[in-house]
Amino acid sequence: MTCSHELKQKDWLPSDNEILKLHPYCSKCGSVKNISSMGAVSAGFFTNILARIKSDFDKKGYKISQAQIRLVMKELEAREAFDKFSLSFEAQKMIFIDVVSKYIKISRWKIEEYL
Repeated sequence: MTCSHELKQKDWLPSDNEILKLHPYCSKCGSVKNISSMGAVSAGFFTNILARIKSDFDKKGYKISQAQIRLVMKELEAREAFDKFSLSFEAQKMIFIDVVSKYIKISRWKIEEYL
């Protein structure tokens, strides 16, 4: 379930480099807003990555089905991997690698090459 995120408060929390910074957070759900320089990307970015993986694998004779791609996208949505409010690109990347390697027989480092 997605939240409409109402930002009214800020709290001192450690940032990526362990320095305390004011982080806004949602007063409804409590999610902390990502303030890193590398913001999250949309679902289209990951859909394009999956299309490139499928294209490359089809050329090599290994077929990736549409069902596998749908399963990957469905699980990414269920894990809320496209939440641009609280996730950084690095967090999205780790979720994406976990999910893709679960449904498609491809190594983690190979998936990372596409990102």
